[in-house]
Amino acid sequence: MKNLLTLTDLTRNEIRQILEVATQMRRIVLANYKKGPQLLGHVVAGLWKKPCVSATAFQLATTYLSGTPCSVFGAEDEYGQLLALDNMGVNTVVVGCDNDGLLRTFVSRAHCSVINGGSAQSDPVGVLADLMTLSAKLDGLNNLHVLTVGNRDVNKIQELNHCLRLFGSDLIWYLPADDFVTAKKGVVIDKITTAFLGADAVIDLGLTSFSDPAKYYGSNGGITLSLMEQARIDCPLLGCRNVTDNLGIREYAHNAVATRDSCYVSVAMALLYLLKRD
Repeated sequence: MKNLLTLTDLTRNEIRQILEVATQMRRIVLANYKKGPQLLGHVVAGLWKKPCVSATAFQLATTYLSGTPCSVFGAEDEYGQLLALDNMGVNTVVVGCDNDGLLRTFVSRAHCSVINGGSAQSDPVGVLADLMTLSAKLDGLNNLHVLTVGNRDVNKIQELNHCLRLFGSDLIWYLPADDFVTAKKGVVIDKITTAFLGADAVIDLGLTSFSDPAKYYGSNGGITLSLMEQARIDCPLLGCRNVTDNLGIREYAHNAVATRDSCYVSVAMALLYLLKRD
């Protein structure tokens, strides 16, 4: 594997290999001494619109493995900047931009390895982090019923659906019936109580501006505790820390935010290592 643009190109064995390596890398993330030799002499550049979780994770991942990080933010000419990085000899470029066409064009002529750090259509690193978190919280990825709610980070849906199916699991997406703007992908349910019933895990995609939280989450303050209680016992919640009940907003006891953060940088480390090795 030289590049990673989308998980829909990968097989079950390839995804499993990434997650297995990421599990080993997570030992470094959680250890007091965070230094491995895997990227010694390797330069990893990143192109981002602005500082974000993905940019931070790849900078840390490179540092943890003794590589040299180089982050570029807010380039006016993104394609020109990518070509310059490649011409200057970096080993890997992580590209976070909305333009999937620009990304594919760059890959077609780049000498370096390329990782999609999040685009309009795909978010392979984020989805791998979600999968790793689900596996850690639910003892594997087989035979799961995963629910997504929200209408913001919809670039995850296609890849989540593809990957979960490879493991014999299914993905359901709850959207209110009057959401006519969001492009529907996969299996969509418009009854909120039905959607949460029996879910093994819930992933909050977030909301776009001016969306009514009550329609997507059951209340203006976010996902209600009563909805989470319709899911399996101790159902993990990804993408959000809090739920609401009759007393207001409070932290959900089984939120997986901390685990997901550590899994994200672990996946970044695994990808950088595997691309270098191959």
